[in-house]
Amino acid sequence: MPQRSLGTKIRIGANFIAGLTDIGPPQKSAETIDATTLDSPGGYRTFVQGFKDAGEVSISGYFESGDVGQVNIDSIFESGAFETFEILYPNGSSYTFSGIVTGLNGGSATLDGLLAWEATIKISGSAPLATTASSGLTALSLTGAGGTLSPAFSAGNRSYTFGGVTASSITVTATAASHALKLYIDGVYSQDLTSGSASAAIALTLNVGKKLTIIATESGKTSVVYEIVAIKTA
Repeated sequence: MPQRSLGTKIRIGANFIAGLTDIGPPQKSAETIDATTLDSPGGYRTFVQGFKDAGEVSISGYFESGDVGQVNIDSIFESGAFETFEILYPNGSSYTFSGIVTGLNGGSATLDGLLAWEATIKISGSAPLATTASSGLTALSLTGAGGTLSPAFSAGNRSYTFGGVTASSITVTATAASHALKLYIDGVYSQDLTSGSASAAIALTLNVGKKLTIIATESGKTSVVYEIVAIKTA
């Protein structure tokens, strides 16, 4: 059944890119290898598939200089670093891929127009289409003197706070068999987590909230994202 595009998003690491009006899909293609022989049927050439290329993803919209996602695109264009991207559709499907930013036009200005922004991402490796969601976490806990996780963990809840912390640092333990688990701190990649094992210590500052984002992904499925805001109050 046809569905509106409204609600389609693209995430870079833990951050969505704001202000977009167009998100192109991966432009997949494959080379061909001539497999013709002297006895090919009917005198026609025959072919087999060669190397595949997941192509590029083009995104465009309005220039929002304060948006973390657009700032991240600029940063990885300058550094040449690989980053993980995920296109999320309102019907629950997604493309996940690793890529580099090969084109960026941020702040195109025209008379009587809005500031425009566009970028091109070159995919490295595959960009599989996922049509079902990952199972997600089966347990989540944090350690740090005085801290309380609220609400208590439940499989269907994706947003938590860990308040009342008096310790100078905390750790987080996420459990999800057969998932890749990535931890981001305030939107910046921190580490890969091992299911059921505590993270490295995460330093806290008095009365300053710290956002922990855990992205849980089963192979071939759409990621599930959890966010915890941790606050040291004493």
